[in-house]
Amino acid sequence: MGAVLDLHVARVPLLVLAVVFALPSCTYALNVLVAGGSGRVGGSTLRWLQKYSSRDPTLDLAVSVGCRTKESFDAAIRNGVVPSSGVDFVPMDLDGGDDEQLMNAIDGCGLVVNTAGPFQGRRDPALLRCCIAKRIPYVDVCDEYELAVESKKLVDQAKAAGVAAVVSCGIWPGVSALMAAEAKAKLEAKCGEGACDTLDFSFFTAGTGNAGPTIVSATFLLLATPALTYSGGQPTEKEPWTERRDVDFGTGVGPKPIWLLDNPDVPTTANALGVPNASSRFGTDPLPWNYLFGAMKAIPKSLLYNKDAMQNFALFSEPIIRFVDKLVGATNAMRVDAKTADGQHIVTTRIVHPDLEDCVGLATAAFAIEVLKGETVEPGIWYPSEMSQEARTNILEAARENTINYLV
Repeated sequence: MGAVLDLHVARVPLLVLAVVFALPSCTYALNVLVAGGSGRVGGSTLRWLQKYSSRDPTLDLAVSVGCRTKESFDAAIRNGVVPSSGVDFVPMDLDGGDDEQLMNAIDGCGLVVNTAGPFQGRRDPALLRCCIAKRIPYVDVCDEYELAVESKKLVDQAKAAGVAAVVSCGIWPGVSALMAAEAKAKLEAKCGEGACDTLDFSFFTAGTGNAGPTIVSATFLLLATPALTYSGGQPTEKEPWTERRDVDFGTGVGPKPIWLLDNPDVPTTANALGVPNASSRFGTDPLPWNYLFGAMKAIPKSLLYNKDAMQNFALFSEPIIRFVDKLVGATNAMRVDAKTADGQHIVTTRIVHPDLEDCVGLATAAFAIEVLKGETVEPGIWYPSEMSQEARTNILEAARENTINYLV
């Protein structure tokens, strides 16, 4: 990854040499492929990668979009999701069962970022496996725990190949897990090691957060998925969209109702941080949408879990979705509470951004850059909560940008 300076020393004045060696010693000039880059999350990630590259003299990134068809790529350009110049199209199909075409797609890349959701229903981490074979660093925004577990099974191959990968990163899951690790550390600094008994994850997004139909279809899929919680150190499945709580997200949002929803942050942080109790809840605006989601559970799970059917329904509803988004905004709010067993001591972290689409790209790009630089993330496959203190600090500081409310 490091730059090689081809210096003909005898012909270079000493003053010029002094200037050259005063520059940063390592420049990351490489191709980055964003799989699913024609979607809202992928497009936002791509734009933030370009932004980080333009800010940092040690980064020189050429970003490409990986998606199934040229038509999708062209539509993303027309809709302003992808810049109209400076971005190449790479054909790829993550669900095609063809590792060879994935190998061809990632050939020559220095980093692969997988934003091609929804991830629900997938069980084969094919793109990660191909990246390990090609020795390419990798990050994804997977919010399907079973797929994340399958990814972790490749850890020995990743270490042997010298490949660093972070799975289930982004804003939530992702930054939220770092918030949990930070909250636990602060609680135990005050109350002693092992004092953290419970982690409560709370999320709110106004409308779709400008992320559009994809987040709606993903929520439909999650309504067919039991909400995995931890109780007394044991995984416990509960019915999704139950056990309502009213949670105060602080400045810019205030109190909001939220309901149980599956989130890989729960098992990954409970296991990695050794916390016996954990759960995750989510709510949205306008309020009737929450009751609509609750009513959707009456639909047979076989239909709810049909990715194509739910995506088509979400696309059919897109005009209404966009209209509602304009009415309610796009705010994304996260709160994580670390508590002692007696409930007497609580550390709360909050991060609120004005736009989910923007902040998920910011966060995913921050994880990607952290992996790319290789200074804080060793070879292996990591959940966000397993990352080093230095990596956690760097990414949380990046996530501070554009916040309405930041308490970490």
